[in-house]
Amino acid sequence: MNGAGGNSTRLLFDDDDDFNTPTYLASIMYSLAALTAVLLAFKLLYERWITPLSHVPGRFLHSVSSIPMRYNMIRGSLPHFLLSLHQQYGPIVRIAPQRVSIADPAMLKHVLGSHTFAKPPSYDMPSSLEPNTFSTRDGELSDQRRRQIGPGFSHRHLAQMEEAIAQCAVFNLRDVLARDGRRAFQYNRGFSLIALDIIGSLGFGCDFDALRSGGHQMVGHLQKIRIFNYLTMAFPWLKKLPNLLGRRMGTLYALIDFAHDAIDRRRRRNSKLSEQSAEEPKQPDLLQMMLDVGRSEGDRRQTMTDAQMVSETILNLLAGVDTTSVGLTWTLALLLHNPRVMQRLVAEIRTEFPPSADPASFINYEACKRLPYLTAVINESLRIMSPTPGMLPRLAPRGGLRLAGYVLPQGTWLCCSIGAVHMNPKYFPDPEEFSPDRFLTEKSDAKQNLLAFSTGVRACLGRNLALFEMHLAIANLLRDYDLALPKDAAVAAEHLSGVLPTIPRRYMMTNNPSNPDRDCRVMVTKVLA
Repeated sequence: MNGAGGNSTRLLFDDDDDFNTPTYLASIMYSLAALTAVLLAFKLLYERWITPLSHVPGRFLHSVSSIPMRYNMIRGSLPHFLLSLHQQYGPIVRIAPQRVSIADPAMLKHVLGSHTFAKPPSYDMPSSLEPNTFSTRDGELSDQRRRQIGPGFSHRHLAQMEEAIAQCAVFNLRDVLARDGRRAFQYNRGFSLIALDIIGSLGFGCDFDALRSGGHQMVGHLQKIRIFNYLTMAFPWLKKLPNLLGRRMGTLYALIDFAHDAIDRRRRRNSKLSEQSAEEPKQPDLLQMMLDVGRSEGDRRQTMTDAQMVSETILNLLAGVDTTSVGLTWTLALLLHNPRVMQRLVAEIRTEFPPSADPASFINYEACKRLPYLTAVINESLRIMSPTPGMLPRLAPRGGLRLAGYVLPQGTWLCCSIGAVHMNPKYFPDPEEFSPDRFLTEKSDAKQNLLAFSTGVRACLGRNLALFEMHLAIANLLRDYDLALPKDAAVAAEHLSGVLPTIPRRYMMTNNPSNPDRDCRVMVTKVLA
């Protein structure tokens, strides 16, 4: 019996026909592969032919995968990607399984016009930083912040800060150009440092002196955070990588400490003035404006905490420096490559304001209102080379909506493509032509369809400041100096107005030249009064 029993046990466990581990595992793997294939096939079937978004025009691959969109984001070619799709499929196109892109002014104004269409989670900031006017997804908080700090960007308040703005955008630039002589000036970097100096003065109450010094530690900090933010928009899972997140947070903590120090310095200064009963007024800048919110009689706005002020100040750095400098860069690049437009603008400026030998003389913003062609040039530059031509995403509200005849379910990402609107011949005839005249008529449709600063309840709060800086910088530069491309410029000046410079560019949060050291140089000659 023991022998029989032993044989039975051996046969039960050792018979290869009854139980074979490799075969059993292969069977499991085959089943899993088959299940995966079925699920994948179902997803492809659902996304392409069943979901309500299946009726939105677009390419097959884009309807079932977000890889093409993310690939173009990481390459820095997102605006071109969106523009090409809209040119092929029209004002609304599917760019990923749960995303559509919109390139129609009326639709954009509808989506961006209210808090009904919330911002997606991609706008969220690290928990160490308070939500600010850009990042918050709470409509009520957004409105509160705009009531608190919006007056600081009004024309009235900017006029009080004009002396500080002019020091950075006009007088510091004169010092640098006088020092450098006739050597080619790299204007992309120069404009970036000017914008940084202005934010340093208005937002931190200190003189960065970045332009005259040729740089500042903030430049590196901003670049690192800007690249990280863009990469995590393309690949949200990157936010969970400890090493990458740690590097980003280290840079962010440095900015937070810097902002806290600025607030403490200003408080000590105000306290000292109060103790001395000094007649010297408080500095009329953005930092002081935030400190004063809700603290005067009749001001019913809620006061701001230090953490809230820090977050808004860092936002001014991240949003205000690069966008303004890029706007100035492309305005000058377009002028340099369109001599007829340049000559007409220079004639307007110097006829109205002849060059002066007075070192304290400058064209202020109020005077720039007498230069309609300058404003038209700036608007046309912002149209054709928008600093942020990519997509402003919003979410379809509860219950979904019908847009352009298509049903868009709740949670669908509605990506507002500013650049594709600006290059649509339906709204801007001959869109690839640099033609400032389109903005000169009093009731120009171009003015209504220009969306460089977004629109609606979340429109760019710094719009007035950016235009203030651009008008002062361009008007005074062209009054006082003759500008020309270097003889060895990689891209030669075209000799007919309306031609766009073939300067390579890459979109990484903003629309920057790919090689500014090569393509953004200008020879500067002082005009004698």
